[in-house]
Amino acid sequence: MQRSYDRLTELLCEVPEYSIEDKLNKNIIAELARKYDSGLINKLLSDKDMKKLFFVESDAGLIFKRETFLQFISQKEFLPDSYTAFKSKIGLGTDTDDYLSEDSRVVLNWPYKDCVLEGGQDKEDQKRDEVFFNEVLAPDQINTILDDKVFTNWKRYDKDGEHDLDELKPNDNLIIKGNNLVVLHSLKKRFAGKVKLIYIDPPYYFSSLKSEDTFKYNSNFKLSTWLTFMKNRLEVARDLLAKDGAIFVQINDDGVAELHELMKEIFCKDKNNFINKITVKTKSPSGFASVNPGLFETAEYILAFAKNKPEWNYNTQYVRSEFDPNYKWYVENKKEDYSKWKIVDLFDYVSKENGYASKEDAIKRIGEKAFTEIVAEFAIGHADEVFQSTAIGSKAGREVVSVRDKSKLEKGKVFCVARANHYDVYVLNGREMAFYSKKVRELDGELVPTVQLTNIWTDTPYEGIANEGDVTLKGGKKPEKLIRRIIDMSTNPGDIVLDYHLGSGTTAAVAHKMGRQYIGVEQLYYGENDSVERLKNVIAGDPSGISKAYNWTGGGSFVYCNIKNDANTFREKVQHPDEKDLEGLLDQVLKSSFLSYRVDPKKVTRSEFNKLSKAEKKRVLMELVDNNTLYLNYSEIDDKTYNISEADKKHNKEFYGEK
Repeated sequence: MQRSYDRLTELLCEVPEYSIEDKLNKNIIAELARKYDSGLINKLLSDKDMKKLFFVESDAGLIFKRETFLQFISQKEFLPDSYTAFKSKIGLGTDTDDYLSEDSRVVLNWPYKDCVLEGGQDKEDQKRDEVFFNEVLAPDQINTILDDKVFTNWKRYDKDGEHDLDELKPNDNLIIKGNNLVVLHSLKKRFAGKVKLIYIDPPYYFSSLKSEDTFKYNSNFKLSTWLTFMKNRLEVARDLLAKDGAIFVQINDDGVAELHELMKEIFCKDKNNFINKITVKTKSPSGFASVNPGLFETAEYILAFAKNKPEWNYNTQYVRSEFDPNYKWYVENKKEDYSKWKIVDLFDYVSKENGYASKEDAIKRIGEKAFTEIVAEFAIGHADEVFQSTAIGSKAGREVVSVRDKSKLEKGKVFCVARANHYDVYVLNGREMAFYSKKVRELDGELVPTVQLTNIWTDTPYEGIANEGDVTLKGGKKPEKLIRRIIDMSTNPGDIVLDYHLGSGTTAAVAHKMGRQYIGVEQLYYGENDSVERLKNVIAGDPSGISKAYNWTGGGSFVYCNIKNDANTFREKVQHPDEKDLEGLLDQVLKSSFLSYRVDPKKVTRSEFNKLSKAEKKRVLMELVDNNTLYLNYSEIDDKTYNISEADKKHNKEFYGEK
């Protein structure tokens, strides 16, 4: 049989296209076989032994035994190259004579049940298989994955720029770079039960190709994987929420039903803590045909759940409305005693004040729309004198009902019910005089008629937000007005707001301007559009977004740090090395804390490593990294092996509340 392996190797080596860096490549050959490549088949037919081994005769001619061929080239005896031999020797190979159940190196795991998804938030992650932290673990590592981790590169940003952090204070705003699942667990010691609001706009498990082209997030998870990804993070998010806190999660059509059920499972175990499902208008039909069959999609959804709904306090929100023509009465002499009030038709009064004989004359001369605008402006300026007549129900209170009934018998007379802890009720002809002032409020510095906010939001436009904060994140950026509303309805100044899918930093920027303490977590880096750059603009007095409404002129500070991940730095070096760097990287990983537990360092010899091609060396170095030990545990911060600076030790101890 070995002769057949050798002959096949010799035959295929005659075709340069089957090799990479002068090494015959199994993957290329296997892919060509799966496609019934004519060049490969003709090459095999040119040798009588290969023809006999991989073809069978039929009435129609020779038939290629593809599966036999694929099985043949998958055997370790075929191409026993230096790479395969090296991997097997140091423990990265898969060949073993032991039963798997007797191998102390591994733990069997049923995917998706209790596993922890590594991350997969970057679009680049779509090119690889999904990685779960505890698919294959050394037994003694299972309980350490989500332990408190070490943070490094501490900086403070304020009006004077960037500085090395001197002291971490209890009310500092935080921006943390790193895997958000690991960071969330590390936040528990400092913030468990203290976060008033969590808003997240996570990667969706499916999105259009157009969106993928403009947004770095991986938005094409498998549904089961995405739900695992979300579940792991939502469970720790619940622990971080204060007893009167709430979480708002934004999602599109794909996934909203599944996410709603998942959040009910997590947040409604003992009681119904569901607050609202909010529909948000995110775009308008462009005039072009929809990519997908069906109606044009203009909305996304925000699912809101409380930690404990009876404890959650809703700060009532109002939105601008049009002038209501039912407010058609005007009290000319409101400052006099109510018994002397003179009540006239509002529209006739405004008509005469503007030189028209009547309402009809005004409409005829300037049009109904223009006249209504004049009336609406007058009503805003005289909100305490303009009213409409509303019914008084039987549950209005004994005294009010009594006056109502009396008023019905004395037409044209105004009655007043004074109430110590509430507004005075004025009654005319058995109905309440509801003044326009109860409807008029100041929104964004302007007095306007309002109505209470509903669960359909069409007034937080996505158009025109490209330059908010002087950063751009096409396909992922949210309007400051939208985040402002969520923060305003759920928090008060000084409360803690968390966004662990921070993106370009909208949540942090809005919280900063509104005087809330915030924590932002982001795994990806967006260069000039990163959240750090945006918050530097905020401190400098960014005038965009909600700044005008809050008279924002700048100030404040935030603290930046990133989770210590030497393995990630190592992998980045492996991706773009010089040939001479690879030996140094081998020495580095063999001495590191992230070396795979499967590797026996004593069996790694430089001479055998040097026999590998550059591509093979890079593959070996990447496989030497144990994905389950990417981050340094806080419990090991004083280990001299890791060279943690005294400043980092100090700030980590401050972060975890230790002296």
